[in-house]
Amino acid sequence: MRILLLSPRVSGVGGIAQHVRRLARGLREAGHDVELISIETLGVRLRKGLANPGYGVLAALKSPGDRFDIVHGHNLPSAPAVRFAKARVKVLTLHGIYSRQIKLLYGGMLGSMVELFERWILRGIDAVTAVSLEAVKYYRSLGIEAVHIPNAIDLSELPSEAERISEPQITYLGRLSKEKGVDILVKAALMGLRGMVIAGDGPMRPLVERAAQKGLLKFLGPLPRAEALKILAGSDVVVLPSREEGVSTVLLEAMALKVPIVATRVGGNIEVLRDNEDALLVNPDPSEIKEAVTGLLENKSLAKKLTENAYQRLLKDYEWKMVLEKYLKLYERLMITCD
Repeated sequence: MRILLLSPRVSGVGGIAQHVRRLARGLREAGHDVELISIETLGVRLRKGLANPGYGVLAALKSPGDRFDIVHGHNLPSAPAVRFAKARVKVLTLHGIYSRQIKLLYGGMLGSMVELFERWILRGIDAVTAVSLEAVKYYRSLGIEAVHIPNAIDLSELPSEAERISEPQITYLGRLSKEKGVDILVKAALMGLRGMVIAGDGPMRPLVERAAQKGLLKFLGPLPRAEALKILAGSDVVVLPSREEGVSTVLLEAMALKVPIVATRVGGNIEVLRDNEDALLVNPDPSEIKEAVTGLLENKSLAKKLTENAYQRLLKDYEWKMVLEKYLKLYERLMITCD
């Protein structure tokens, strides 16, 4: 098959970029002809805040005139290019509930406008997939027949080394933004949670930098994925304090590396993890996060039980080869039904 993949970004440590890179590699290894369109391949520089809408417009304008068997976009900014591309089959994967994220970041009015856009643009696409069951349920409520194909990781990409830079080492890796709850971690540090190590970039970077300057935590800035994974592997606990979440790649990486997890009861977290079985689940509240992290540091037998259970759960449902197979079966079914 000739396949066009569309994603705002395909480089860096972001979960969507990693997902698309691994999908492209798996499809090529399976013998398919794959082309990518992203901000990087377009060779443009877009200002922060305008990257996603700018990409959506440019990708729609720059899509190749050649006809593809499959065009597969990732997240809502790719939807215009998917809808208007020349392809037998059009697929869009949603890595969260996009309009809800916009409401959280920019307010209800803009979020409602994005929801109207979602309702319109998604109806012109042959298949919509979502990485979380929560997102599937939400988009089905809009009349979109979404299919669940989860996020996943490739175990062969995990590091053989671990790196410790703090004692204890309590790690957050990811985007520094409100929906990810980074401000909640800073509040937990202000309440006395010591050993916090944060790596990433985003609009809340100044808040994290000020906390680091005051000695409340260590801030490493954005890291290459290989280095970030070594930090994760050397951690005592990984924290996901999100207010909104799909299925976090960092969550799956922590499960694979057998690092104890404290995560919030939101989105894909509660689909992947069982409270007190695979992880400790809390509300997005600094005092609850501090209490859960402290409890795991003190109770090594509980931490070991959680990590072993989480690892087995990962092998069963979230290893990349199984997810690649689901995409390929979807493509093949759509190629038959759309002829």
